[in-house]
Amino acid sequence: MKAKVDQIKCGTVGKCVQICPEVFRFQEGSKKAAVIMEKIPESLRGKCCEAARACPNEAIEIID
Repeated sequence: MKAKVDQIKCGTVGKCVQICPEVFRFQEGSKKAAVIMEKIPESLRGKCCEAARACPNEAIEIID
């Protein structure tokens, strides 16, 4: 599983960073979210999907 953050849609709300900091971090300077793992382990699947659902701008795409 992979995740991707659409930098145009990201509104720097930070729900993803709060919910799943193991996968999402703020980019230095812009404060937009970024994915910090190339491949997300199965153990973080639930948290990652929850973070995507919580994004008010629907900026996170989950790729199986």
